[in-house]
Amino acid sequence: DFLSFSENLVKLQNEKGVSDYRLAKDLQLSPTTVSNWKGGAVPSIERAHAVASYFGKTVDEMMK
Repeated sequence: DFLSFSENLVKLQNEKGVSDYRLAKDLQLSPTTVSNWKGGAVPSIERAHAVASYFGKTVDEMMK
């Protein structure tokens, strides 16, 4: 579920020391987009894959 995605995103960013700005820049997104996801917004499947891949995870792992 997408709440898990936002929780996992926050957890992975904290573990890896990746700021919203850094993640957004690396994935060519706006920092607002990253912030919205952390607030529970639903990423597109393409963006969910990009985020998962960035952290060495699968989309399934991000949703658990």
